[in-house]
Amino acid sequence: MSFTVGIGIITYNRVGLLSDTIDRVRALTRTPDAALVVADDGSTDGTLAMLRDKRIPVVTGVNMGIAWNKNRALFLLSRMLGCETTILLEDDTSPVRAGWETEWINAVRRWGHVNFAGGWMREHFVSGAGSAADPVLSSMVTAQCSAYSADSLTFGGYLDPRFKGYGHEHVEHTRRLIRAGYGGTDAVIDGQEKVRYYMIDGDLAVAPSKSYFDSEQEQRNLHLARRIMGEQGYRTPWGADTEMRQFRSEIESAMSEGPERFRLTAASGTSRPGQASAPGLLTRLFRRT
Repeated sequence: MSFTVGIGIITYNRVGLLSDTIDRVRALTRTPDAALVVADDGSTDGTLAMLRDKRIPVVTGVNMGIAWNKNRALFLLSRMLGCETTILLEDDTSPVRAGWETEWINAVRRWGHVNFAGGWMREHFVSGAGSAADPVLSSMVTAQCSAYSADSLTFGGYLDPRFKGYGHEHVEHTRRLIRAGYGGTDAVIDGQEKVRYYMIDGDLAVAPSKSYFDSEQEQRNLHLARRIMGEQGYRTPWGADTEMRQFRSEIESAMSEGPERFRLTAASGTSRPGQASAPGLLTRLFRRT
């Protein structure tokens, strides 16, 4: 079994935001063979109970930090389910237009990897319209939504699991993918590397949310990023053998009921291609924005 697109929603202890994002993804995704999974980093706020009620598949384990949790979704969707394109949404980021995923799929087919052109990043935009055909070239990158081809992960690897907690893991990963030929440019100009990240608008909105920023974690990750930023080489989603066994156990548990359970299905009362629209549901979804 394989899917055109896999959507992974990354979460930790934000059950309300996560529930809203799931509803919007279900209501607005139009690709018939799409997969959906939530990667949960050990939430303790009722997240797992909510996912059971909504019948949403989850890959989870003890709290390991953002890099590990994103790898849960990336590996499961790309490697285990054979998704041509994998889109990662943070739980505070959700679609605002029906068929939102199409532009991300088109961008990944063209560039291998793209990120979200959030409006607050405009001062760093160098050029580009923000479309799949003409992405923004930006001197900085943000992580609310990112999309990956299977090839980009095959050759560039996953987020480095040495990043613990919060901070810099996404920048290092995207820079590594760019050096592998996906998602940007890194030309040397006047003796300095000028990195430009490919970013698209992507029909998304970011909701206000509680941050789990920790200055000690951020500084530790910053030191790691400075040490390894220029290194190439494939990264597995785990480090030592003990981590491999832990990661494998999490993936096997998530896959234990088979791949078909990850197929994205509309929530009750939500329209899909060929069905009548459901304005009442969409009105409820967008009343908060």
